[in-house]
Amino acid sequence: MPESCRLRQTRRGREHLVFSEVSKENTYVTRDRIWHSPYYFFSRYYLFMQALILAGGEGRRLRPLTDDKPKGMVLLNGKPLLEYVLEQLPDAVTDIIIIIGYKGEKIQEYFGSDWKGKPIRYIVQEKQIGTWNAVYLAKELINEKFIMLYGDDIGDKQAFTKGVEYEYCLFVAEKEHPERYGVVELNPDGTLKEVVEKPENPVGNLVNSGAMILSPDMFLITPFAHPRLGEYFLTDMLSVIAKEKPVAVVRQNQWITVTYPEDVAVAETLLKKV
Repeated sequence: MPESCRLRQTRRGREHLVFSEVSKENTYVTRDRIWHSPYYFFSRYYLFMQALILAGGEGRRLRPLTDDKPKGMVLLNGKPLLEYVLEQLPDAVTDIIIIIGYKGEKIQEYFGSDWKGKPIRYIVQEKQIGTWNAVYLAKELINEKFIMLYGDDIGDKQAFTKGVEYEYCLFVAEKEHPERYGVVELNPDGTLKEVVEKPENPVGNLVNSGAMILSPDMFLITPFAHPRLGEYFLTDMLSVIAKEKPVAVVRQNQWITVTYPEDVAVAETLLKKV
């Protein structure tokens, strides 16, 4: 990785790491942090954060269900998929940013400017060139630690709440056929080593679920395209950060994805059990 892509030290404060051997249920990481600055004090102990939701995709594989609506507006048990995503946000979230694109006005019309007392702001992504690009569009609106979610994946609120205490956190799950996903490799202490996108020979079945907790410091990294796949993956950025500071890895017990029309019935059944 070129030196220009490495995470640079900011003026927010000098970081000090405190290591603990106490682990948590469903949590791989065993590290804790103390930060000597107001920004990290309030983010770490008062747990205020923003939410960034990526909901700009066309959902081509879901057609004909997405012929007249974006993927996040596909109904599950009579409720839009994106609404389930919002319901899983940790209580620490104070405001919400949604990246929209294909037929994004449908999302704006349904959700408006407020979700249960939390303001919603929208950003239009004109071109779909990768997750990193989508997140980068929100740079000017991000001023806190934030949780990044996909608008078509229903995650685990309990896991998200556990992840809030970390500056950087990747949420993972175990999957069959891990070669179809970003495969997660861990350091000996359980923190993230790197994420390898769709490897030919995966090292295990632990994969990136797409959900992350990130810091505004990530915007100091210059975006670069994946050398093999050509897209701007957010996981490439996270792998760079993992070389500079600990990235926690937390397992999700629930990860419901809707990719094809036949997935709708499966998701509806699973949601009725929650």
